Amino acid sequence: MKDRTRALITGAAAGALLGAALAWVATDGYDEAASSENPIKALGPGDYLALVIGIMTLARQFGAMLKRTT
Repeated sequence: MKDRTRALITGAAAGALLGAALAWVATDGYDEAASSENPIKALGPGDYLALVIGIMTLARQFGAMLKRTT
């Protein structure tokens, strides 16, 4: 398997796990029987934009770290 393919598969798996973990944390403590308001609905577009920018910054820093080691 080529290094690029392996990196893409690893990145996709890590992204899926990170997404699942974030969804789990965001909905932790949400009990459907206790509340009719979903905490995810309280997040606005700005919150999602800030999250995406943070993730992209982390990815850029990780990429720079990998370039230094090669």
